[in-house]
Amino acid sequence: MKSFKLLAVVSIIMLTACQKPTEYIVTSDNGNFAVSDFNEIQIGMSYDKVVELIGEPTGTVGYGIVWEVYSLNDGAYMKLLFTGYNQILTEMIMVDKYGKEIK
Repeated sequence: MKSFKLLAVVSIIMLTACQKPTEYIVTSDNGNFAVSDFNEIQIGMSYDKVVELIGEPTGTVGYGIVWEVYSLNDGAYMKLLFTGYNQILTEMIMVDKYGKEIK
């Protein structure tokens, strides 16, 4: 019986330690961007060029890998991933107001 309790405790500790870190979002509540604002944005653009075209992000999302976030006026948001020394846009994903990613 003692070995069963020990096994149960160890199993719970291992499951807790293996959980994925919670994703977090830090945004302003501006919601002043529309999907059409991103029509000119293309993979391969620099962070500076994106900011020049549409402005500063409203926040960030992620844990470890951090995405720039632009809050949209309908409760959704666009998340943009910039990588490398020159901060080049490598991925852009829309997330609807229910949290579903739309590529």
